[in-house]
Amino acid sequence: MPKKKNYLLLITIFLIILILGLVTGFIVGRNQKYSIKLEEIEKADVEYYVLEKNDKYGVINKEGTVVIEPQYDGIKIPNPTKDIFICLADANSDTWKVVDLSNNQKWDNYNNVDAISIKAITSLVPYEKSVLKYQEGNLYGLIDFEGNKITDAIYEDISSVDYKEGYLKIKEQENYGVINIKGTRIIDTSYDDITSDGYYSEEKKYEDAGFILRIKTDDGYKYGYAKTNGKMMLDTVYNEISRITEIENSKDVYFITSLNGKYGLMKNSDEVIENDFRSISFDRTNTLLTVQKNTSFGVYDLEGNCVIPIDYDDIIVGGEYINAFKGENTVIFDKNGNTVNTTNSSKEKVSDNYSIIIDNNNNYNIVDKNDKVLLKGEYSYLEYFKDDLFIATNDSKTGLIKANGEIVVPLQYNTIQNVDGANCLQATLMDTNKTLVINSQGKVQEGLENASFIKEEKYVKILSSSDVKYYTLDGNETTYKELFPENALYAVKQNDKWGFKNSEGKIVVNCEYDFVSEQKGNYAGIKKDGKWGIIDITGKIIKEPTYEISFNDVNFLGEYYEIGTNVGLPIYCGDENI
Repeated sequence: MPKKKNYLLLITIFLIILILGLVTGFIVGRNQKYSIKLEEIEKADVEYYVLEKNDKYGVINKEGTVVIEPQYDGIKIPNPTKDIFICLADANSDTWKVVDLSNNQKWDNYNNVDAISIKAITSLVPYEKSVLKYQEGNLYGLIDFEGNKITDAIYEDISSVDYKEGYLKIKEQENYGVINIKGTRIIDTSYDDITSDGYYSEEKKYEDAGFILRIKTDDGYKYGYAKTNGKMMLDTVYNEISRITEIENSKDVYFITSLNGKYGLMKNSDEVIENDFRSISFDRTNTLLTVQKNTSFGVYDLEGNCVIPIDYDDIIVGGEYINAFKGENTVIFDKNGNTVNTTNSSKEKVSDNYSIIIDNNNNYNIVDKNDKVLLKGEYSYLEYFKDDLFIATNDSKTGLIKANGEIVVPLQYNTIQNVDGANCLQATLMDTNKTLVINSQGKVQEGLENASFIKEEKYVKILSSSDVKYYTLDGNETTYKELFPENALYAVKQNDKWGFKNSEGKIVVNCEYDFVSEQKGNYAGIKKDGKWGIIDITGKIIKEPTYEISFNDVNFLGEYYEIGTNVGLPIYCGDENI
């Protein structure tokens, strides 16, 4: 008898383990279907570029060698790390084919294979980078870059979802749904339209963006919402839905919704503020909502609490201050709804130590963290730069001051502006048409007349038709050699003519040109009599000056020059006149 009980116990344990294994396997398998990993491509990874010549298109590689002759009416490179090129042989037929490096057609068992364009770009490449669509009759399916079928051709259309790379909008019986690049159905084809909510975070980019769903009813369009995994959060009953994307919170999703012309607030699937307002707008600085009921305004927080009563003719937010107007009277509130005794209309914190304030006469000033006013003079505009430095404008002239009012750069410039991604300022003088740089310490660096200011990844430069100056991202003047010490060639100017020296300082290309471009990759440009040519890193001319190019900031690859970008990727050209 004990032995029989032991057998029964073992069988029970075995069955439990088997069931757990099956459940676990199901969950893992399901997660694998729904989980996607996007391929990330940096500029250094790119192997192939589009080439244009005589209104025809081909492909060159990263060495500048032609791999597909420019013979097509159009070319798409859906993944520039792979030798998959989608070519249009005849623009009138609108039929695309896939070729490899040898210009041999691939996958002739699929019809009209095409890249899937991403309209709102979220990466360097303007296409889905791991899947292509193909056509059978009037229907479409998916294949991968090896030619393996992902889905049958069962969809009336396949297109991208803006701001949601890796997810595709599919069409069946005139309705739309969503699949991912594995072919997994995320949202059933039950909707008139589907768009992304556009949510973005620094950590996960667009990964947590959800979907706004639309249906068409006898009462007009109705909207709902689904999470990124397709789970419904809001039913399609609203006249409008907009996610408050400024709130970086992957756990909670806030929506401003409209029902029958009245607005409210939802947090996930829960109503926070009922749909009883004429309008609702979000204030990112204070994370508050300005609401309008009939003709009166008030302020609520994100938990649905009334912070400022709905009793004012208008409400205008000025940084940390909330200006509430009623008749001839104005009351200033803080974000907690407390009244503030001040004659200022705006206060914006710009650093741990300083805030910029604006008074009722629209004059700007600076206060410290104890709200002590620091400037004695009046300014029509102030903008924070760094540390205790501020861009200041008065009487239409701009300069740089310290927080205590000390003039660092005289107010004599027409414009001074921050440079995105750098720690310096760009300044202009209109009377001489001069562009200059102000470094991180507030020192003016000499610039050039009739020149362009260009921000690159590692430096900034000021470029005219015959001269160039380089600066670090801190705004200190430097040389191209200091920026790129591994180069073989460096531009040199003697007696108003340009040539090249090597890394030891020896002239290897005589200074006989009107202008040159620095070495990028294995090539550099030479300009003579208004025309550009190309040399390699040994100084050998590989293209005599024959290109008539109307812009100064020109880059070369092989015998070709860059004419623009297909969003993030350069397009090169071989036409002599542009």
